[in-house]
Amino acid sequence: MAATFTICLVRLGIFVWNNAVDLPFEDQWVLLTPLFKGQGPWDYFLFQTIPYRQGLGGVIEWFLYGATGWNVCADAWAATVVLASATIAAIALAARLRGHLSWSDAAFPLLLLSPIHWETMILTPSLAHSILPLLLIFLLAHAWLSTNPAIRVSTVGALGTLILFTGYGVCCAPVSIGLALLLWLRPGTKGAKTNRSQAGLILLILGGAVIAFAHGYQWGGGVPGWRFPVPNWWDYPRFCALMFTSLIGIRAISATTVAIGATMLILVLGAFVMATVKIWRGEVTAGAKTVWVLTGSSLAYAMFVAIGRLPFNLEAAFMWRYITLMTPGVCGLAIAAEGWAISRSKVMQRYIAIGWIIFAGIIWANFLPEQYGAAIAKGKRAWVASYLRTRDLRTANKEADCDVYFPAPNSPFIAERLNWLEQRHLSFFRDLNNNSPPASGR
Repeated sequence: MAATFTICLVRLGIFVWNNAVDLPFEDQWVLLTPLFKGQGPWDYFLFQTIPYRQGLGGVIEWFLYGATGWNVCADAWAATVVLASATIAAIALAARLRGHLSWSDAAFPLLLLSPIHWETMILTPSLAHSILPLLLIFLLAHAWLSTNPAIRVSTVGALGTLILFTGYGVCCAPVSIGLALLLWLRPGTKGAKTNRSQAGLILLILGGAVIAFAHGYQWGGGVPGWRFPVPNWWDYPRFCALMFTSLIGIRAISATTVAIGATMLILVLGAFVMATVKIWRGEVTAGAKTVWVLTGSSLAYAMFVAIGRLPFNLEAAFMWRYITLMTPGVCGLAIAAEGWAISRSKVMQRYIAIGWIIFAGIIWANFLPEQYGAAIAKGKRAWVASYLRTRDLRTANKEADCDVYFPAPNSPFIAERLNWLEQRHLSFFRDLNNNSPPASGR
């Protein structure tokens, strides 16, 4: 397992080194608004870009950009560290549930340390979008397993609040609230009064967090002409199913691909329902709570994305940036399957473990991110070289055949922000005596 982790981390590090370019790109021109305005970390924490706030991701980037002179590559390296931490947290979670490490835990780095996260690492780096929420979800699952009441209440409350405020973690926040409510209604037979009190405290903390989050929040669908529901309501489950097919590298709409995605969706949903039934019956096990958090987070996220993006088109389900938060659901399904297999034969347990590794290996073996990352990096480097030579936004866009801000390529808004960076010698303007493109990954 250690060898697998190392190999996956090295591949991801090489990917970042080769393809990260020091240039704010696309949504970053808006995401970095608090920094452009000279605001502090708290303002960045609360800053909203439809439909989410920056939360902990904003705080980290406030310090990161300040310490590196706005080196955008630092964002990609920070994402690598977060993904490695999420992988370690996932492995530790599985080992905590069974009491020891297993060779099947090699599937976690294959799944989580893959360049499938390339859009939020290389294209438009953003910790808050989904990479940081991924780590917080695994940490939240750990928090629910604490045997110390004070630690469990405080850590679940704190992590639940951070997830709510951090990027698309807002989709996963209802999962914590739902689990706390379920445990309040059905606290189990052992220590029922104490368990109900703890669940009640968590509900109060998370309820306060929701009120704070809602203050000043503005809802927006994020796509032109957004509406709910769409005329063909059955496209919502189809969209969610296609998000799962996207995870395994299939990006085409057909009866076959929908069937494959629907099978994965049904399995994850089934694991979530089984965990719910267990808890409702008073079997409040560590495995049931873990499966609830992991599968519930991905299901809630898929539903949220479907509601927000389906009015644009069904193909939006294939966007790479939406893959990251589908992985907890798959991890939860693997943990549920392993728990189910305990009472079965050794052969069945072995088949499930092998199937889990093969599934994760299929995802890791997708090398399209390297191709896309290289193409994006080439365009960014050409853009920087052209702009440093001409200082003209329109010319740089044309010569590099690469728009740094697709919604308005030649916008005065971008020109003003480029001037702001140059006046302060930030980002790719740090060394104005060197008119060559910045080296990738540095």
